[in-house]
Amino acid sequence: MSGKVTDQAIEEIRARVDIVEFIGARMTLKKAGATYTGCCPFHREKTPSFHVYPTRQNYHCFGCGEHGDVFKFVMKQDGLTFPEAVRLLAERVGVELRQDADYNAQNRNLLYAIHAELAAFYQRCLKQTAEAEPARAYLAARKLPEDVVARFGIGYAPERPGDALVRWGAKHGFGAEQLIAAGLLSPPNNPDKPDDCYDRFRGRLMFPIQDRQGRVVAFSGRLLKDRKNTGKYVNSPETEIFTKSRVLYALDKAAAKIVKHPRREAIICEGQIDVIRCHACGFETAVASQGTAFTKEHVGLLKRHADSVVLVFDGDSAGRKAALRTGALFLEEGIPVRVAALPKGEDPDSLLRDQGPKPFQELLDGAASITAFQVETLRQAETQPDSIDAINRVARGVLDILAGCASAVQRAHLLEEAARLLHLPLSALEDDLQKHIEARNRTAAYIASARDREPATDVQETGSRHTARDTRPSDDAAATDEATPAVAPPSRTEYLLCEFLVEHERDEEVLRLVSRLLPLDILRHPFSRALVDAVLRQWRDGGDCLAALARDIKPDWRPLMDPLIANQQKMLSAREATPLEAAQDLIRRVWVQRFTDARGSLDAASTPENDAKRHTLTLLIKNVATLPWEKACRLMSADYTAAFMPAACPGAQAGEVREPAEVEPYGHGADSASGAAGPEEPPPSEYPLDEMID
Repeated sequence: MSGKVTDQAIEEIRARVDIVEFIGARMTLKKAGATYTGCCPFHREKTPSFHVYPTRQNYHCFGCGEHGDVFKFVMKQDGLTFPEAVRLLAERVGVELRQDADYNAQNRNLLYAIHAELAAFYQRCLKQTAEAEPARAYLAARKLPEDVVARFGIGYAPERPGDALVRWGAKHGFGAEQLIAAGLLSPPNNPDKPDDCYDRFRGRLMFPIQDRQGRVVAFSGRLLKDRKNTGKYVNSPETEIFTKSRVLYALDKAAAKIVKHPRREAIICEGQIDVIRCHACGFETAVASQGTAFTKEHVGLLKRHADSVVLVFDGDSAGRKAALRTGALFLEEGIPVRVAALPKGEDPDSLLRDQGPKPFQELLDGAASITAFQVETLRQAETQPDSIDAINRVARGVLDILAGCASAVQRAHLLEEAARLLHLPLSALEDDLQKHIEARNRTAAYIASARDREPATDVQETGSRHTARDTRPSDDAAATDEATPAVAPPSRTEYLLCEFLVEHERDEEVLRLVSRLLPLDILRHPFSRALVDAVLRQWRDGGDCLAALARDIKPDWRPLMDPLIANQQKMLSAREATPLEAAQDLIRRVWVQRFTDARGSLDAASTPENDAKRHTLTLLIKNVATLPWEKACRLMSADYTAAFMPAACPGAQAGEVREPAEVEPYGHGADSASGAAGPEEPPPSEYPLDEMID
């Protein structure tokens, strides 16, 4: 039975290891009085500043500041986690690790065994089966040699027979329930058919995902032929052994190379093939996130091994935006980040495959700082980049990222570079940066204060009123109604809508759409309603209502308003989208959130009326989110609001369901949130609820 290493064992290892002897076996140390000195293994230097103290059994570098005990030294130099360092040192000094009981270890070990044996099975299928010929042809077309394919364990999941995975499991003693727990089989949709499971990876090229110890914990499967209603890539769901935010693709292979790199610099790519190509061409410090965008957890994981990173994302607009978002995360952790700007239409795989390692190395050597890359990217988006308003927008975007930088030294260096690139006085940027930092701190303090005052999410029902409280600004958060003073920020969707409207406060097409399809009553948070109302009144009546709102804002809302007025160049999506498309997406999300809240407020008792409403709201949520815009917008109308959210529409009686044909589409009137419809309103719903796509 495995488990956690006891504190007693750790202290015994610490007592038995002579740190001078251990470090001296890996580098040259010279005695200097009561200490031993040498050139630091963690940064380049010619004059020794690395000191090892035998009496205290620790080390310290006066050049780079690295310090710690023997466990920290092994973790830093070998790129190991603490448990791995403990095991390595225990074997060295002969300490038997007695472990506390871990009663989930057996389940985890079973999942590890399933993944290891299945990875080998997929590799055999790729090499030996006739069905895998398209997969072999695909790899040949991508010019991936057999030794590289074998090194990364690439395989093929057979499509025929349909129950191939279940048969494989039965042969090796793994039942369907265990394969479902491993994320390999999808559970049956119909409880009356428990054997109706689905192999989520069948017919795909398989890339095993390994944890830091090199154990297979998940898979990513690439589709090789067109198949309706499925994505090109499918990734394992999170399981007991696999959490996306705790796994970086190829880190098990790259970690040791990163810690031995002269600058301890990691290469960050977007895709698995990019990483594989980098390793095949000698760039063995490359890693990528797995099935999700880079997160703070990924940064923390990489920080154990790397002191700096270089981002090598695709050369298109989406790749540039992703690089900026990822770079900001590394700055928040104080990790220097550079960006290698690939030519448009190129990715690391295509560049290395077609041109070889030399041009790629030149790109890495010439990688710009995140600030220089951001200035170039934002200037490219401007039609007149040298105009004062364009320079102001670019400067705001740069300052927004630098406001989150954890290192004062790094922030000062990048700010000087920004001033030079934008031909602006450094003092002016310093003043504006301080304002950005203060606004950021106010927002953080506001959210922290809300979290302290509302420590838990609670759902209460009082008659027909529904109050949902959540201190986090997320999509599933619903702020209190005006009858109860709100302390939490708006939901993430509503705040994104506010950001978007401030950025597009003069875009008539966007504002007309919002006016038609988004009644103020449907917004849960009073701040969101106030801001949207101000933007729409400003567009409709003239004047500067937004400035007036900012001037007279309630003190509790100031941390929400200040970042919006600063217009902080938020990136709503990694994909290219017009402002109108982005507005449509946000409107959908607001309605889905409101319908979801309404469904959650229904009485839990199973009655024909409640069940019918619950079913109808479920269909509305699905169809509003997935139908083409022309059809979905017909479902986002006041008749549904009146039927299921009477508190939001005072004119409707609770429980009254009005026929769509009797309700005119709405717009924002001058005096009310739900005014008369304009001539360009979409028609009422032509789709009875029982005929909506399920």
